[in-house]
Amino acid sequence: MAGADDSLLLDKVVATVNQEIILHSELEEECKQLSLQGKPVEEDIKANVLRELVLNKIFLAKATSANIKAPEAYIRRDCDRTIAHMVRQLGSEEKLAQYFNQPIYSIKRELKRRLEEKYLALKVRHSITEHVVITPAEVKRYFNALPLHQRKYYPAFFEVRQLVIYSKVAVERQEAAKQQLLHLKKQLINNSATFADLSKQYSHDTVSASKGGEIGWVTLGMLSPAYESAALALKVGEISDPIASEFGLHLIQLMDRKADRYNTRHILLMLQSTREEIELAKITINEIREKIVAGSLKFDVAVKQYSEDSDTSLEGGLITANNQGAELLPGALLSAEELDPEVYFAIDGLKEGDISNPQFIHTQHKAGWRLLYLKQKVAPHAMNPTQDYEKIHHFLLQRKKNEAIHKWIQASKSAFVIGFDPTYKAVEALL
Repeated sequence: MAGADDSLLLDKVVATVNQEIILHSELEEECKQLSLQGKPVEEDIKANVLRELVLNKIFLAKATSANIKAPEAYIRRDCDRTIAHMVRQLGSEEKLAQYFNQPIYSIKRELKRRLEEKYLALKVRHSITEHVVITPAEVKRYFNALPLHQRKYYPAFFEVRQLVIYSKVAVERQEAAKQQLLHLKKQLINNSATFADLSKQYSHDTVSASKGGEIGWVTLGMLSPAYESAALALKVGEISDPIASEFGLHLIQLMDRKADRYNTRHILLMLQSTREEIELAKITINEIREKIVAGSLKFDVAVKQYSEDSDTSLEGGLITANNQGAELLPGALLSAEELDPEVYFAIDGLKEGDISNPQFIHTQHKAGWRLLYLKQKVAPHAMNPTQDYEKIHHFLLQRKKNEAIHKWIQASKSAFVIGFDPTYKAVEALL
């Protein structure tokens, strides 16, 4: 991703909107993220990506004049979710850093900036289209006028929900890691070792360890809330006691701080679950499953009480599509292609209302188990207004919204000075 220290000699401006520039590196990184989602990036796709970047600049100018703000917590959560998805695609944070040729914190910083811009652009789009509606009569007219050969054949769709229990690291192992960090802190205070040396020797964050533990300058809200609150409670140069976050235990030193950003270094001890700890989590989730199957506990209630997956627990455990940023159909139904293959194979053969056996899940930072609940299944079928009213309505609504946005752009773009590099001049016709 384009960072502040990138050399502009190795980059170039591909488009401008008034005084705002869009760099070739920005376009390439957007295309890289599409590739991570398994989408082929042909020249026509790249042209549409650049078109969206230009439109976003126009919408951002409108957002600025209307004083629209992006909520910090929402952006941070979206950033974390997107990073987690990319890590799953590539296999580890190290591989993600190698893929973008930048450390994780730089990737997060740039991703957060882009997500904030996209949020503001979406708010402006919504303000343009909020009064656009599609009536049932319009849906009926569209379907009746659609020739038989143009009516889609839909595959099976599923509504799947999950309940997740993560393994817990034994208290004595947590205490041992804490004591190890306290011992390292003592060495630092006594000047018998340097932070850089200890970080390289002990830290499990290999990216920052290669830089002596330094994470670098980050804006407020970029890092884990537990890490940030501990870091900002320190005086410059001070070293914290061991701090727990979702990644493990940290020893943090605040190196410098300014109004809205700060610089730290840390030593991270990641606590991987043992086989016994993982088996204890399986026992716990099996006990929950038995209650649900016996009818003494409803699945949605169990999710609220027990599920430890923050991304889905607030939505009743609902699993949504993996394709980040896609224009999804309304409702909770997903096709087999939109489901994670592991989820699809786990529910294959289940009937509506059935619950899977515990499925093992594992990320770089934690391991655990999940139950999958098949709440609804729609069999493959030819398009019809009874089963597919929402899909048809959604299609027509999006088409009418796009028409409204196009009209707004045509009426507004004369107020902007828009330019393109000769290589991308054809994109101008797409506006």
